[in-house]
Amino acid sequence: MEVKIVKTGTGTAEITVNGNKKLAVKTNLTSKIYKQISMQDLLSEPAILINNGNSEKWECTESIEHEGKLIFPGPFYNGKTLAETSLQIDILLNLAISFQEIIKSNLPLTEFYTPGIFITKDNSVLFFPPNLINYITSQLSENESINYLQPYNHPNAKGETNFSFILGVLAYNLLTENLPFSGSTITEIREKMRSSKPVEIQLLIPGIKDSIANLINQSLILKNSKIDIWIKQLLLWKENTAVVNISNTKKSQLQKSAVKKLDNRKKQFKRNQFFAHNWKAMATIVAVFIVLISFSIGPIQNAMEPPITEGMTAKEVVETYYTGIIDMDVELMEDCIEKNAGKKDINEVTQLFVISRVRTGYEGKSGLISAQDWNDGIINNLEPGEQVYGIADLKLTIINESTYQAEYIRWYPDIPDDADSDEILPPRKIYIYDILTLEKVKDVWVIVNLERKKRTGRQ
Repeated sequence: MEVKIVKTGTGTAEITVNGNKKLAVKTNLTSKIYKQISMQDLLSEPAILINNGNSEKWECTESIEHEGKLIFPGPFYNGKTLAETSLQIDILLNLAISFQEIIKSNLPLTEFYTPGIFITKDNSVLFFPPNLINYITSQLSENESINYLQPYNHPNAKGETNFSFILGVLAYNLLTENLPFSGSTITEIREKMRSSKPVEIQLLIPGIKDSIANLINQSLILKNSKIDIWIKQLLLWKENTAVVNISNTKKSQLQKSAVKKLDNRKKQFKRNQFFAHNWKAMATIVAVFIVLISFSIGPIQNAMEPPITEGMTAKEVVETYYTGIIDMDVELMEDCIEKNAGKKDINEVTQLFVISRVRTGYEGKSGLISAQDWNDGIINNLEPGEQVYGIADLKLTIINESTYQAEYIRWYPDIPDDADSDEILPPRKIYIYDILTLEKVKDVWVIVNLERKKRTGRQ
């Protein structure tokens, strides 16, 4: 048998066997080790090629030794592994369709390993033999695992939920050119996935459409597990765009907020690591600490720094105020509104912020569900301890240069009349109409009055 290596890539090699082109999976297996492993076990589950939802087997039935290491050849396809491929929307869409086919046809699964997935020239997706890939990933160095395996597989997710998480990671990476979860060790990456969340993508990509941003954000915290929702959104993304134009002022505001949130998340992750080992003793201290920070240090820092709304139009200040409510960012809200006008909203958000941070400290999650995701049906079931809070379907109408009307749905937690009951009630749904009046204070637009009307409803 005459074997020639034509070229190699990350995870694969293009070879010829007696003049015939083959695509081969590279491994670190030596002949000595291989003799101790069953060939039948490694290749018992076939490789699968998926094109537009149709699957076929990729026959790989032998091994060839080259330079002391074994390679596993099969039919030739032109392309590259996902580890070598520049992500594009077409690839993301085909991966989502492939995941749907894997679920529907109950095809064998393996961890998502980028050198183990081959993207052909026509964007078909080839998943190499699962047992062979499992063996390869078990032999990875820590650095290889950090680069090709760990960032894409959530330690607490399986099946469709992990597929949705993978798509969230890839979409986040495609848009920001960064991975949402990274670290210098495997343990650090996995702990970040369990106990923290990345900066929301709408802060990093100003103008990203809400439907796409919400899907990515929720998938990364395991709150969406529906691949069909991904396919629908990716089709819309492909046909149109994921990002729309916004003003430079709004971009600047979002970038400032992103920097602040990234710094806060890093600090939060360090706190969570400590709380995981000491939560019983520290829970009360955490609550007191957060309250002190919120009510003491925050106002001092705000007084010293220019407001984040500096240079914004009146409309952008109103939009930013409601963004602060959605993100539970009290500092952002205080920059937009006079204290008395926003007192009720700020107190409400502060209380929920404190409760959520204490819970995050000792449970690793806040228990708060995005109102927009609940309203849109992306999330439709609550687990014990979870609550829905926030605003959805915000619509702003200009009345004059300094007066705006805001219409939206506000979702609140509901609790049983019996305080000892374990019943999980659906959240309260309230339709709200706000009239906001703004004035310029030191050349910065500020909301000076907020009139509110409510109409109560239940989902």
